[in-house]
Amino acid sequence: MAGNELLYGLIGSGAGIVVLVVGYNAWQERKARRNAEKAFRSEHRDVLLEGAGAGADMEPGERKEPASARIPQQAPIGRAAEPELAVEARAIDAVAHIEAPAGVVGGALVQGAGGPLSQVHRAVRWFGFDDGAHDWVPLDAADKRSFTRVCAAMQLADRRGPVSERELDAFTSAIQRVCDQFMAVPRFMERSEALSLAQGVDQFCAALDIQIAVNVVAGPQPFAGTKLRGLTEAAGLRLEADGCFHARDDAGLSQFVLANSDASMFSADTLRSASISGVTLSLDVPRVSAGVQVFDKMIALSRQIAAAMQGQLVDDNGKPLNEASLGMIRSQIQQFQEQMHGQGVAPGSPLALRLFV
Repeated sequence: MAGNELLYGLIGSGAGIVVLVVGYNAWQERKARRNAEKAFRSEHRDVLLEGAGAGADMEPGERKEPASARIPQQAPIGRAAEPELAVEARAIDAVAHIEAPAGVVGGALVQGAGGPLSQVHRAVRWFGFDDGAHDWVPLDAADKRSFTRVCAAMQLADRRGPVSERELDAFTSAIQRVCDQFMAVPRFMERSEALSLAQGVDQFCAALDIQIAVNVVAGPQPFAGTKLRGLTEAAGLRLEADGCFHARDDAGLSQFVLANSDASMFSADTLRSASISGVTLSLDVPRVSAGVQVFDKMIALSRQIAAAMQGQLVDDNGKPLNEASLGMIRSQIQQFQEQMHGQGVAPGSPLALRLFV
């Protein structure tokens, strides 16, 4: 999907994500006016950059900015205009642009920011502008390359909700401190716009967030832990450090999880002697790429456990799940994942994994 199409999808249609449209438009309009660089411009109209009334009292190509935010109309001689960051960074992150005229080692900057950013409990990603490749490249603490332009991008929302004013201020303060240390100059997204965008991204996530869980409850006799483990591992699941069995795809991403219904953790030792009243199998729909197929695989294991151990497949209310009920759930998963694709956030994609964590 092209970059603009992803933006359109991400902030797509529906009243539930109107705030994201408004927040993102406001940010992009201001950013477009500030950026003189025209690299990678699309050939078709970008309605996100053409908000109603934006620049109505200005001549084409003219900009109106506060003096404190003024940027040269053209890139300095001998210095290429930089392209935008990846579209998802511009859509869901608060980005701090950092100028280091004397150059700074990328890894040293990232490492130096570790202390100041310890009070920021959101994902922060770093990028350096590679003049040779004419593109932004990810940075980590081991990077030895020198850069004059760097970006720090803090994710604005996830399943914990949107960033707060306090978190945003902590991020800004931390970046300013590390820039002072390295003789660099940061340029931040406007505070009100960042908070508005954070609320919009949070509403967008809430509209797409769904998890499916089914339960297999024991009959007259509780499940024997050793037999349960044998059935589960034979199906390809493995017991992990979180006390749950995980089914993973070839890339190592979790497809669905089997847990103890009473919320206690499984372990190799307890399973040897455990008597289990039931298990819960759950599927995190936004985080898997083929939801229907994964659901069918999860239900097949549920039925296998129920048949082998005289259990019953039920929903969260204890009501038996028949074929009609399962078919309705399967249809809902299909529709939901099609909606995600239509809005530019493919289920199981890196963007979805960032948002739904």
